[in-house]
Amino acid sequence: MKRIVVFILIIIPILIFAEEYTLDGLINIGLENSFSIKQENVNNLNAQSNLRSSWIRLLPTTSISAGSSKNYDTNVEWAESALFHLSKNISLNEPSYYDIRTSILDKRNADLSLESRKKIIAYTVFLKYLSVLESQKNLDIQKENLILQQKINTQVQVQFETGDKSALELQQSKISLIDYEIALNEAINSLKKLRKSLFSYLSIDDEGFDLSNPDIDITIENAEFKTNYALQQKKNSLKNSKIILFQQKMNFLPSISMSYSLNHNDPNDIYDFENYVRTSNTLSLNASYNIFNLLETREQYLQFKRNHELLEVDLEITRENNVIDLQILLSDLETMKQSQKLYADKLELAEKNLLMAQEHYKHGMISLLDLDRSKIEFQNSTISNMSKEFELLKKQEEINLFLSNKILGKW
Repeated sequence: MKRIVVFILIIIPILIFAEEYTLDGLINIGLENSFSIKQENVNNLNAQSNLRSSWIRLLPTTSISAGSSKNYDTNVEWAESALFHLSKNISLNEPSYYDIRTSILDKRNADLSLESRKKIIAYTVFLKYLSVLESQKNLDIQKENLILQQKINTQVQVQFETGDKSALELQQSKISLIDYEIALNEAINSLKKLRKSLFSYLSIDDEGFDLSNPDIDITIENAEFKTNYALQQKKNSLKNSKIILFQQKMNFLPSISMSYSLNHNDPNDIYDFENYVRTSNTLSLNASYNIFNLLETREQYLQFKRNHELLEVDLEITRENNVIDLQILLSDLETMKQSQKLYADKLELAEKNLLMAQEHYKHGMISLLDLDRSKIEFQNSTISNMSKEFELLKKQEEINLFLSNKILGKW
């Protein structure tokens, strides 16, 4: 009995909450199912693998071989032999050194790219979620408006028959009714398309549950532009270019290399490790200079230098544009805050007007027609105010995405 009670206490909340979608839940699903995230993970693993390979290339070349042979012409017994070879070549312009440095920067860029993609996914789901939520609320209000307009049209029809309304007023009422029917049909179609867009993006089936109202309290973490992921990637690419440019410059110097080679071959007893004797143990130093290759080296260096200078200019332009873009975004945000306040004031006035209309109607001071019109005005103000609140939330998150801050304070 006790187990049954525990089971009921656990399963009932699950069944209740399973009847609606939450923003956090859908964002997590989007991150899990996103193909672009899978691509970024593969790219990140490949960058990590390349970094490990660049370190592995520092190891010396080592080989061990063993074999046996028999000369049938001399009719001797089988002869066993073993060979151990160790060598390492180090040059003045060692490629492994540059490979490690560039691989480290490539790995950093891969990390930034992965984190940036996660933020974009979370931001996109957030936008689509709010669009569906707004469309759903708009549909609910359009349904109420249509019902009120139908009542208004009926009242006008009665007043027209009693001679209190003209034929023109009756036609205007019918036109308004058609307008609200059109608005309702468009709201239904818009909701269908937006839900389909959301769940198609998430790669899951739409079970038709309602979307819960998210409790969003967002502030801009950093209103002054310093950097973001895109700019950091450009900086890393510039560092990468600088490393390669220095490598090209080193090609003007003579080719100097040092190598060490250890070679041992024991044709007698390959198991006699105690009597180990080095057959070859060599350290060598070499220097050379290809005179006729100097012109080609110069041309390659100049090409890399020009490309590097372009990256420097691009980085500076991007930084300046980012400062301007942030100023525009903050200006838009401030304008939206002011507009949202005005829409909130308008909604407050519409609500007061509706209360006054209800009071006047109760005392017979206005007709039911005027009361219903006040209701429609209040509901339309509600739609406008809600739309502006959502626009404000979207703009705040757009700024957070631009600054590479956390989306919704979590992603």
